[in-house]
Amino acid sequence: MKICISVTETDIKKVKEILKSYDFCELRLDLIKPRLGELKEFFSINKNVIVTCRETEGIDRIKYLKEAIKYSPEYVDIEFETENPVKERLIKLCDDYGVKRIHSYHNFKKTPEFDFLKNIAEEEYRYFNPSILKIATYVNNERDNLTLLSLLKLNIPLVVLGMGDLGKKTRLFAPLLGSRFTFASIGGKAAAPGQIDYFKMSEFYDFFGELF
Repeated sequence: MKICISVTETDIKKVKEILKSYDFCELRLDLIKPRLGELKEFFSINKNVIVTCRETEGIDRIKYLKEAIKYSPEYVDIEFETENPVKERLIKLCDDYGVKRIHSYHNFKKTPEFDFLKNIAEEEYRYFNPSILKIATYVNNERDNLTLLSLLKLNIPLVVLGMGDLGKKTRLFAPLLGSRFTFASIGGKAAAPGQIDYFKMSEFYDFFGELF
């Protein structure tokens, strides 16, 4: 299974070590808070990276994303709710530098109904044609897990993730059902509620593989 390591370290030296050690990483720039000049060093080590920068006080999210795109990482994460004029400028920049886009929707309180998630996913995909859509919602009960997994029947390239302890099942099983990849933490530093340690996740997939 394809596992993406979410990198949240603020120690730039440790960030570089992780980029050297793991093939596929997500750089959470809003948490790492590097200087703009340090981005070039990151991508000289590893370009198989998802660049993510969430809205955070004191962080110029768009400036970070624009600068990162210039170094041609594999993916840039653009949130659904990004204002259309800004989204369109980021899309053009991605196209200019050959960067694939992940458009992401997050709900940190609940998992909306299936029809709502289906509609916003199809609309985002139809209008903006990203490489992948990511749907991450907070799981409050087992029905929420089923709602997220049911999205994988859509004819859209998806990553679905459940947040919170109950959502861990979705993080493990979604890639087995068609989700393009999943995310894992390293060193006990989770980037999202319910994110599972990389080594535990790898053991699970190794064991599952032996069974089948």
